[in-house]
Amino acid sequence: MVDRISKIPNVTAVKPQGAFYVLVNVSQLGLTSQNFADRLLSKANVAVVPGAAFGDDRVVRLSYATSIDIIKKGLDRFQDFCRTL
Repeated sequence: MVDRISKIPNVTAVKPQGAFYVLVNVSQLGLTSQNFADRLLSKANVAVVPGAAFGDDRVVRLSYATSIDIIKKGLDRFQDFCRTL
């Protein structure tokens, strides 16, 4: 996930250390984490957790506790959505 996310313009991710989620910095896209999460769900049918919920409004949290196929589909939608901003 981190490798794939790192290829998306204006977003960055840090490799997780033992967790089952990735924090993605979306601050350069010009939206709060809540606005980003709301729009991503509405437009791309992808659910993420806004970082504001844990004190960092620059990030959203993506889980990888699912199948590789679902992760790939979700990342395709995430990437397409980011490119529209």
